[in-house]
Amino acid sequence: MPRTPPLLPAALLSALSFVPLAPAAAAGEGQPERAHVWVADDGTRVRREDVGLPLSRGEGNAIFRPGEPIRLGALRGEVVAFQVIVEAGAEPVRGVQIEVAGLDPAAGAGDPAKAPAPPAQQQAQAPAEAPAHAIRIDRFVEHYVEITRRSRNADRPMESLGWSPAARPPDDRHLGFLPDALIPVELAPPWAPYPLEVGARETRAVWIDLHVPEGAAPGAREGKVVVRSASHGELASLDLRLDVAPATLPYGAVDFIAFYEADKVAARVGDGPGVERQLWQLLHEHHVDGFASVRSPAEVERLRAAIDGSLYTEQHGYRGPGQGVPPAAVALGAYGGFGDPKEETLRRVEAVAELLPPAVDDVMLYAVDEQCESPRGPGWRRLVRGSRLSSRILVGHSCGQIDPVKQDVDLVLTPANRFDSVWARAAREAGKRLWVYNGALPRTGTFMIDAPLTGLMADGWIAASHEVGRWFLWETAFWHDGNRGGKGPVDPFTTAENFHNQDGDACLGDGMLLYPGTQRGKFASRSVGFAGVLPSMRLKSLRRGIQDAGYIALARSASPGAADAIVKEVIPAALDEALDTSPPAWSSEGAPFFRGRDALRALIPAGASLDAAGVRRVLAEAAVARRALVPLARAPGSKDAPGHAEPGPLRRWRATWLLLAVAALGAVAVAIALALHRRRRPGRGAEGR
Repeated sequence: MPRTPPLLPAALLSALSFVPLAPAAAAGEGQPERAHVWVADDGTRVRREDVGLPLSRGEGNAIFRPGEPIRLGALRGEVVAFQVIVEAGAEPVRGVQIEVAGLDPAAGAGDPAKAPAPPAQQQAQAPAEAPAHAIRIDRFVEHYVEITRRSRNADRPMESLGWSPAARPPDDRHLGFLPDALIPVELAPPWAPYPLEVGARETRAVWIDLHVPEGAAPGAREGKVVVRSASHGELASLDLRLDVAPATLPYGAVDFIAFYEADKVAARVGDGPGVERQLWQLLHEHHVDGFASVRSPAEVERLRAAIDGSLYTEQHGYRGPGQGVPPAAVALGAYGGFGDPKEETLRRVEAVAELLPPAVDDVMLYAVDEQCESPRGPGWRRLVRGSRLSSRILVGHSCGQIDPVKQDVDLVLTPANRFDSVWARAAREAGKRLWVYNGALPRTGTFMIDAPLTGLMADGWIAASHEVGRWFLWETAFWHDGNRGGKGPVDPFTTAENFHNQDGDACLGDGMLLYPGTQRGKFASRSVGFAGVLPSMRLKSLRRGIQDAGYIALARSASPGAADAIVKEVIPAALDEALDTSPPAWSSEGAPFFRGRDALRALIPAGASLDAAGVRRVLAEAAVARRALVPLARAPGSKDAPGHAEPGPLRRWRATWLLLAVAALGAVAVAIALALHRRRRPGRGAEGR
């Protein structure tokens, strides 16, 4: 899908670029002389050069304070994550290993907690000894990629497909060496080694997932995080406390569906069927559905286990949440794969559609992509109406400029950053389906690496409190930069800038939530040697937000008003509640999300659970309540309301000229003030200008 730019006027960016950033810390300020270990939540990204941060001292840190246990909470069926950060002082730290031991039920009064086993013994015994209801622990090396240029547009450098100028994340947190790819410690290659090698006055980190099974006994679990090094011995032994609440997290409380190009994955990683199955299982483990594009009976058969849900069972080696749950939607020829509507082509469409399992809710014939005036969508809709499968197939296309009610298709995909709740409500009342796709700050989170992790986390909260339908992610493995205007394949482990188009957009990490476990061809030297794909920190952040949507549903079913207030506190404005001329309303730090999650958990009754229908009902009510609680950025029905504005380009340029006029008036006012000032004071010559 060609990416749609944010609907923001941005012509003034070069004029505003003189605004100074906050000064950087003086060299050496706050930098430790000795190695230091600390812990960060899963909404925080710590660069390789980030030493001496206040978070490392526990200031503003939601889960870590020196001398206190790491405190985490979870529901049954949830994955909670944290990061262990190792900071080197004046000397490098070599051969760092990070182990999580214990997590047994808390010891009784006077009973000592079980001591952690030596690392070698843990690694040897854990796979064989882990009982069915034990906490599963996964560890990942955080791999860093250097960011020297930000996501941007050639003509409007402060704007990108991921944000408006006012919402652009600051350079002082997003240039440098940023972590994103997550490599299991067991697979760590020499270029991202484990045990860790930490350079002088640098950081390295391990990401840790704690999988709490649905059958886990509620109550406190106690363990240890032990950090040892070959060069400095034991660096830290931190107490870890995990409180498991007596309630069960619903799987996939909100629907996120993610596309991938099977041939491109095969070209890079390998074409074995095991690679594709692993990709589906990895997405499913993160509460995200793969979005299959099928155009032939053979493709349906190849993906049958993924589509009917049997791939997500122990029989197929799957150990994550959502056992046996099929994906919500399947595409018939994604991005217009079936071409123009023809009777003979309809026979092919029917042959594919009738093979799809009945468990799939939505079968979408994806007529065309981002061409609102194309006749394909209406043509296919007329043709499908006469089909024997007309009740099974939804004809859809993507378009963000025209009122969905006026679009002659069954299903409209609209860019999330152009979502209009007035239009959406009218479309649903007219019997149409509406989904959103992608997104941009400040209205939604963004794919981009050079943005806070909390944006994708916020998307789960937004989906839980707004009527967005399904949320479509245009790509997940975009390593090939294959758009018109693209520059060809990249090694994502060394090059973050993976997307270019003919409109002058350059993006970092766009459409790339996964990394190749194996790289064939010219990038073979940066291969992990794993026949599959690896997660990113951004995929983990998206999972966190989707799980939070489950929290919202459970809490709201018991205490609607209190839950709605918590959501409003964490996400004060999103979608058409936000203006593109403002920064995101939610925090760029993970701590407010962590505190909001804790507050929601406190509202969830013991024994609470919800099936899929219950979740949909509760969150639909949440969206209605949100409209009464949070106003739109412009009043519905007004000339400037998003649902009544002109289509994109006209609206954009009208706003741009308005801003230019305001800027010109401001410049005149400044010039007059300076002239008056100079008349009152004697000149200071060249040195004073």
